[in-house]
Amino acid sequence: MRNLLYGEWYKWKKNKAFWICLLSASGMILLVYLTMTAAGQAMGATGDVLKETGISGMAAQFAGGGLVTMFGAIFLCIWVVSDYTHGAMKNVVGKGYSRTQVFLAKHLFGTVITLIMNLIIFLVILTIGLILIGMPDKGGLFFQDLLIYFGLQLLFGSAISSIVIAVCEWSRNMAAGIGITMAVLIFSPLLVQVMDLLLSALRLKISISRYWILNLMTDCPTEAFPLRFLVRGILMSVIWTLLPLAIGAAHFRKTDIG
Repeated sequence: MRNLLYGEWYKWKKNKAFWICLLSASGMILLVYLTMTAAGQAMGATGDVLKETGISGMAAQFAGGGLVTMFGAIFLCIWVVSDYTHGAMKNVVGKGYSRTQVFLAKHLFGTVITLIMNLIIFLVILTIGLILIGMPDKGGLFFQDLLIYFGLQLLFGSAISSIVIAVCEWSRNMAAGIGITMAVLIFSPLLVQVMDLLLSALRLKISISRYWILNLMTDCPTEAFPLRFLVRGILMSVIWTLLPLAIGAAHFRKTDIG
């Protein structure tokens, strides 16, 4: 397992996708901050738009709104599928390693490195916010709430990474992997909300959206975190991390590597 993880580390050092996605996300965050600053100046109230939104509001827009997730997912698609298109996966399996260990190494390294990317992006959001908006009035309480919020988003991010890796392992094609992943990220929250409406029309008191990881990510509060949400969020993060992992590992063991 150690050799497999070292191999993933070696391939990551040669792969530019991580840095391209990280810099693209950071650049977009800076652009949005500057655009909102310019909008405030145009209205004759310098910084009012940003100050009204606040750093927590900006974090919710970027993290809960899907921007951070999108760039992390694109990196994962490139990271996973490239092993199939370049023949690296076939070479590794051909060396006699257990298929389960090969998949676990790819899954573990991909998830961890994506969480590191997300963490760096969160720090970018905070740093730019402190520079352009300034220190919030709540002081220490603000940082405590923001730490909890970012922690929850990292948990949700690990579950989404697991789903993306499973999708890409199944598709093993760059276009299909990115296409399916983007469809899941964009349309699945709306789909589960439609299902909630249908269940409500049938007078069934069931809310599927409360348990779908992307809806939890969007609905995550930035302060005054309800205990029920914390428990449900942590539990669903674990489930949506392990379920795709198990399905992906089973598919990887049973299918041929082209």
